[in-house]
Parts: sequence; structure tokens; C-alpha cells
Amino acid sequence: MEIYYEVVGQGFPIVCLHGNGEDHHIFDRLVTTLSQDYQLILIDSRYHGQSIHQGELSYHQMMKDVMNVIQELNIQEYDVIGFSDGGIVSLLLGMNDQRLKHIVALGANTKPKMIKNIYLFAFYLQMICLLPFCIYNSKARLQYKLLRLMLKQPQIEYTSLEKIQVPTLLMMGEHDMIKENDAKQIHQSLCYGGLKIIKGGNHFLLKDSFQQTIKEIQLFLNVCHKED
Repeated sequence: MEIYYEVVGQGFPIVCLHGNGEDHHIFDRLVTTLSQDYQLILIDSRYHGQSIHQGELSYHQMMKDVMNVIQELNIQEYDVIGFSDGGIVSLLLGMNDQRLKHIVALGANTKPKMIKNIYLFAFYLQMICLLPFCIYNSKARLQYKLLRLMLKQPQIEYTSLEKIQVPTLLMMGEHDMIKENDAKQIHQSLCYGGLKIIKGGNHFLLKDSFQQTIKEIQLFLNVCHKED
């Protein structure tokens, strides 16, 4: 299998998808809490962690990789918790995979322009600084590719989010790098969506606002599975 993953815990399967430049270890604290009640499938996205560093680098390909993992594990129904890039992939899964039953998307955006300008400037500056090193350094080339991914993708139209017919919890920090208006527009476009803005939080909710974030995630999952 080209995509690396780990399975931890027992219960209803939940796929965990990390952000740009990370790996599945960003969910280590979450695993400690949720693995008592759920089976967590921790995936390293393509070009990240222990997964293959070849092939198409796109959110659509990452979505297909997740679907292939689910197929390999012979899972008929699952939830997803996605952070940042993983949140984007979660929304794409919601539009394309009927096996997905509930979504938690943290810090997801529909287009690169929905990242606040100060962060866009910083990303472009990073790319310029990386260029000389890309000639001879493979890590610099990878970082350049990952930054370019965020600055070119995704290109999700709000109207397409109407395809998501499952309960979805959107989360972002009060001081997130994603524009709040984007989260609100996503929320309004979803048939069964909720939006929680963590007061005082930044983009990295699983790290810097963990207790508040995990409380909201647990509440959402408990309600969803109680109703099921």
C-alpha cells in the first residue's frame, strides 16, 4: 500500500487527516481521548510522513487515497476528522463518498484567497526564499511543492457543498488564518452543518486549544452516534 496508516482503538471507524507539512502524529492527544470509544484510522497523506512521495499532489488525489484505504480495510461506514488540508479533503470526501457518515472539519478553506492576506504573503515569501535551495535540496523542493499546493488549491464552489448530505461540524479559531466569512459561507451551504468558532483560538486548534476543541468534537460525535 502506497499510503501509510495506523489503526488504533475499537468502535465506529473515524479517519483522521492532518494538515500541510504534518503527519498523523498531530492526532496523538486526540487518540488518547477518542480511542476508548472509536476505531481511529490515522493516515499520512501523499507526500507526507511515511506515505509515498510520488504521483499527483492535489487534494483530489488525497481524497482518492483515503477512499482506497477505506476500501482496503473493507469499511462500510466511517466518520472523518480533518485539520486544515485534511479538512479540505474531508469536505471533498463528503461530496464523493457515500460511506462517509459524519464530518469534523477544522480550519478548512474553499479557495486559497480565503487565507488571510498576511499569511498568503508569508507563504509566497517562503517560496521565494526556498527557490535557491530547491536546486540541490530535496526537502526544500518538497516544502516548495506543499506551499504551492496551498496557494493553488482548493477551488471549491459553495454550491457544490450542497452535495454533502451528512452532519458536519466546522471548527475554526477566533484568530484563524482562514477568513471567518469563508467558514460562515461553508456553513450556510451545508444541509446539516454547524459552525463552532473557538474563542481565543488560532488555526492550530488541536495543539493550542486542545481541551476546548476535543470537547466540541466529542459532543458532536456523541450526539451523532446516539441518534444513529
